[in-house]
Amino acid sequence: MTFVTVALGGFRGLLADILWVRASSLQDEGRFIELAQLADWITRLEPRYPEVWAYHAWNMAYNVSVLFPDPQDRWRWVQNGLRLLRDEGISSNPGDSSLYWELGWLYADKVSGRMDEAGLFYRISFAAEMNSLLHGSRPDYDAIRQTPPRASDFSRAGLDPAVMASIDAQYGPLDWRLPETHSIYWGARGRGLKTGRAIWCERLVVQGMESSFREGALFFDPALRLYVRGPRPDLAAKAVRGWLAELREPEDSLASLPAENALREALVCLALFGDDRDAAAAFSLLKRRAPEAAKGLDLKPFVAGEVKLRTPVSDAAGRDIVLGFLVRGRLWKALGRPAFAEGYAKLARLCFDAAPETAHLLRPEDEWADLNDLAAKTAADQLPEVLRNK
Repeated sequence: MTFVTVALGGFRGLLADILWVRASSLQDEGRFIELAQLADWITRLEPRYPEVWAYHAWNMAYNVSVLFPDPQDRWRWVQNGLRLLRDEGISSNPGDSSLYWELGWLYADKVSGRMDEAGLFYRISFAAEMNSLLHGSRPDYDAIRQTPPRASDFSRAGLDPAVMASIDAQYGPLDWRLPETHSIYWGARGRGLKTGRAIWCERLVVQGMESSFREGALFFDPALRLYVRGPRPDLAAKAVRGWLAELREPEDSLASLPAENALREALVCLALFGDDRDAAAAFSLLKRRAPEAAKGLDLKPFVAGEVKLRTPVSDAAGRDIVLGFLVRGRLWKALGRPAFAEGYAKLARLCFDAAPETAHLLRPEDEWADLNDLAAKTAADQLPEVLRNK
């Protein structure tokens, strides 16, 4: 490939075009191993074009992966896409923020997203890999500084411990076994670059924090494959205090839609799972930054309205969401977090009450009791025997 690159000179583009056509036919024929090799050749012919890296990573993670029924095979192709961007694309184009955004978006949308039926397998597999590297939820930064070989382990995983420490100090401490945290990491690295999608990288950070407020706590037991996520009211409170400290800055510092959505998510998290004073502070900030959003409302009616906005109108989808929250509350109760259990019970009830009267199959209170009974059974089925009685 080195010889061809030098010998062809300006004709490299023509060869790349031929290989693109060949790659398309290989995908149609299901010859995926050859396709991966061909993608490698194309990126080596055109290494300075971020779009080339982005396309092939996206193709592997989204198009090729879903052609396999086995979640392990799917995860392997998603990892191929992640590594292509992380280990090669960004190193070939370190000054272009678009690839940082592409990589962060893969973590946020593909690994953490809910559209792929193998998504839970991805998240458990990723948590297991990071747990092996970190020996817990986050790095021991002092130990890394004192032991250079540990830093090289992080380098092989595409991570810079100094950047991780800076992100933890500003936004965390975060759980680095979660894909949203890595979305924040790559967004933070890309937002300072002038070319590409720096503003998109900034939004990636904000959206990652929004997800962390909602599901940034993780109980993970690799041996039992027990993976339970919950809210992080401490992160929400820290973010609100930071936003309050910025009030001397121009009034548009929280005016963008992603920032306002993150503030709303923090407010709901604090109202259901956190401290009343922090929730009141968040509500006060929202009324100052987006006065129309909370006009004429007190905190509790506003939170109920926010939950209603997020609850699907369809009967089946709404019922599944209520059941999901009730199950998660039971799981956290068994894991020794009663505050989480109580918060999820409140959230489930708000979702239940948000459904129109016609959506209920039975009398509302009878249906609510049935859902609670089903949640207890479902949670018990998901737990190892040592936790079932709890």
